[in-house]
Amino acid sequence: MPAGMPAAVTILHLEDSPLDCELACARLRKAGISCDVTRVDTRATFEAALGGQRFDLILADFFLPDFDGLEALEIAKARTPEIPFLFLSGRMGEETAVSALKMGARDYVLKQRLAHLPAAVERAIVEARTLAERRLAEENLHRLRQAIDDIRDYAIVTLDLEGRITSWNEGSRRLFGHTEEEALGRPLSLLFAPEERCAENIRGLLAGVAEKERCEGEWIHAARDGRRFFGSTVLTVARDATGAPAAYSVVVRDITDRRASEIALRDSEAKFRAIAESMPQLVWSTPPNGLPDYYNLHWFSYTGTRPEAMTGAAWMDVVHPDDRARTAALWTAAVRSGNSYEVEYRLREAGGRYRWFLGRAVPLRDGDGRITRWFGTCTDIDDAVKARAAQADAREDLERQVAERTAELVAANRRLLGEVAERQRAQADLSALYAKTPVPLHSLDAEGRLLSVSDRWLEFMGYESRGQVLGRNITEFMPPDVAREHRENRWPELLRLGAFQDMPYRLVKRSGEVADVLVSARIERDGWGAFLRTMAAVVDVSARLRAEAERERAEEALRHSQKMDALGQLTGGIAHDFNNLLTAISGNLDLLLSRLDTAERADLRDYATHAKVGATRAAGLTQRLLAFARRQPLRPDATEPCVLVEGMEDLLRRTVGEQVSIATDCPPDVWAAWCDSNQLEIALLNLVVNARDAMPDGGRITITAANAQLTATDVAGDVSGAAPGDYVVLTVADTGMGMPPDIIKRAFDPFFTTKPIGQGTGLGLSQVYGFVSQSHGLVRIDSEAGRGTAVRLYLPRCDGEDGAGLPPGTAAAPIANGAVDGTAGTVLLVEDEALVRMVAVQALEDAGLDVVEASDGAEALELLDGGLRADLVVTDVGLPGMNGRQLAEAVHERRPELGVLFMTGYAYDATLGTGILEPGCEVLQKPFETTALVARVTGMLAHTRGDGGTLRESVPERRCD
Repeated sequence: MPAGMPAAVTILHLEDSPLDCELACARLRKAGISCDVTRVDTRATFEAALGGQRFDLILADFFLPDFDGLEALEIAKARTPEIPFLFLSGRMGEETAVSALKMGARDYVLKQRLAHLPAAVERAIVEARTLAERRLAEENLHRLRQAIDDIRDYAIVTLDLEGRITSWNEGSRRLFGHTEEEALGRPLSLLFAPEERCAENIRGLLAGVAEKERCEGEWIHAARDGRRFFGSTVLTVARDATGAPAAYSVVVRDITDRRASEIALRDSEAKFRAIAESMPQLVWSTPPNGLPDYYNLHWFSYTGTRPEAMTGAAWMDVVHPDDRARTAALWTAAVRSGNSYEVEYRLREAGGRYRWFLGRAVPLRDGDGRITRWFGTCTDIDDAVKARAAQADAREDLERQVAERTAELVAANRRLLGEVAERQRAQADLSALYAKTPVPLHSLDAEGRLLSVSDRWLEFMGYESRGQVLGRNITEFMPPDVAREHRENRWPELLRLGAFQDMPYRLVKRSGEVADVLVSARIERDGWGAFLRTMAAVVDVSARLRAEAERERAEEALRHSQKMDALGQLTGGIAHDFNNLLTAISGNLDLLLSRLDTAERADLRDYATHAKVGATRAAGLTQRLLAFARRQPLRPDATEPCVLVEGMEDLLRRTVGEQVSIATDCPPDVWAAWCDSNQLEIALLNLVVNARDAMPDGGRITITAANAQLTATDVAGDVSGAAPGDYVVLTVADTGMGMPPDIIKRAFDPFFTTKPIGQGTGLGLSQVYGFVSQSHGLVRIDSEAGRGTAVRLYLPRCDGEDGAGLPPGTAAAPIANGAVDGTAGTVLLVEDEALVRMVAVQALEDAGLDVVEASDGAEALELLDGGLRADLVVTDVGLPGMNGRQLAEAVHERRPELGVLFMTGYAYDATLGTGILEPGCEVLQKPFETTALVARVTGMLAHTRGDGGTLRESVPERRCD
């Protein structure tokens, strides 16, 4: 009988012919098949039989009285699909048989061929049993896989013979972070850290498992998120029926915490050894089995033994032979019971003599009460024992001494254990304090990799978890130059010196921000001086360095402002005094020239003319000094920069020559600027000439105009006092040699020039600086040696209507030089400089005017109060005592209609308070031509008489913000 066949086959036979049923049974029995047959012949009896006994096989005729075989097949498959169904019919066509097989019949046998029946029955039953066993195996395998997936604490993985992953449980996903879809088909190296992933190592590992059936070990693994952990890994091989390897299984358990505990235990043991080595007793320790694995140095020094010889029970060799049995029995009993151990025995010293010792040991237990270790001491009591034997009469005293000594030893042991426990608690407290300290802390191994970081370190650097940083080299968090300096110099220095304090570093945070920090570090070593770790504290000084840099910039701006103010006061004072002298010189030359208007004195007239030219040039020099000092008289008005530049183009092109090209870019929407257009033209001309001189071999000059809005940050630290707001920007850029930073710092200093002697006065940029600053604007220079220079003038925007009037203090244009015919009147001249007063009096009198002189304001008021009927007051501004403006106010209190002409070597905005003149007042800048003085005086007199009104109403006031 073939395997898989039951001893007696139970058959449900659907057959309406008892004879055919008997013939079939006989054929089966003849073939050696024992069978128990139940015959039915109707649908009802067939269905009833299916609901009762369990059958191994269903035999069915095809043609039945009340239904056919196909219907019977449908009923059987619906109710008992696991029972094989076999047709035994006398008439069954080929097509009908194929349909039956497709519906689930196992086979069919014709009644004419009953010899085939036994084989068909055996085949159907064996196949059914095989399918049932396979389904059961598949169900068991499914349940096994489900159980494996339910294991969350272990990663369970199967591999094919090539080491590729074929299954991946939930524990694997939790431990390694990869989903099953990501892991299937990947190599075994996916589970290991990069340093463990060598292909040769993996192949060797699988080959070892195939040879030894099982391999266990601890390796470093890596999770999907980069987390590294220690794993206890077991690899086994599954073999097929032939004994050949068919697959591998891998089970991994995370033992990182256990390893950490082991490391902590080793640290604790190291501390214990340090304490034990410092004790005068012989100190030893054993695991729970009672076989010593540690002796302190005093043991080896006393016994003369070597560490490699003191293994297992070898310590009994140094015990006196007479004491060994007793000592061994007491120690064995203590180990078994867990009670404290105490014994007196003799130990052999290195010289061969024996001395008495008191041996004591106590167990150390874990939280569950299990013994984890024994700690023992051997205290030399030889002197005590000998004294006890020699002095029997003093036994009580000796026993007391021994008891006291014993108590001391117990206390010492207790202190030792207490110190160990205290050190463990201190270590735990230190670890918690390290993690929660508000200071960023980290520790490094000997290769500079991060071992630990505090919570504040993670927060400061922008990371969420320690797994993102631990194991990475500290240089990965530094800019390349700092990392190179650290590797080449600072790390070797730390290893050599053992510590450094406040070493400047720069660290790159996760966001990319670079932070300036100070790092203090020291190296921790074990009891033997070996490297343990580097502990470091980080202090963020980024804000402090930024504040220091800002303070330095502010101090530099203040120093520059003070220097420019000092130079301005110096040059302005010199120019003022010089203007007074030039007024006297120029005026006397004018008078001299007016009296040498004859051919006979042509030679003297030439000399006087040449002197006059020199005085005029000197006057121009003082004007440039006053421009730098911001004390020149300005006549600001709404100035269209594009119109001004367009009007100057021809002049500028002729000035620079053919080797230099000039391009302009002035959009039509550029605002009007509030400035003195004449001074702006001079400033542009100065800048263009400087640009030309910077391009001896030719080049290109570009003049552009644009609108700009400056914020408080833009004008912060500027010494000109410019305020935030709208500005018009005029830029003169060249392609010349450029300027280095040290030259840019001095570019605005008066008399500073880089041109050869005789080719420049050093006042061009100074005049530009003074004009723009006096206009409440600012100047910027952008330059780099070899790449050209761009000078930008920021001038305040004018919001007033164009041509709405003249700026304050600039009255209607003065009458052309020369006295007005028929003009007469009395002029009160107030001037403290005698030379200037003499020239002015002479010029006015030559013009037919009556002049009354006064040397100061008090004298002038006395004259007016005394009845002087002056038609005009001409006064110097810088008078001693009462200045010119105060005098004008006092005059207008007495005679409001009386006009005043101010003479000054300064600008009216610097010497006349706000710079806004009242109607009826004008300013004449020193040095002046005598003809200009006469023209201004006669013009004011004529204007007063021409409209019948007062001079105070002739000039409208206007201000442009």
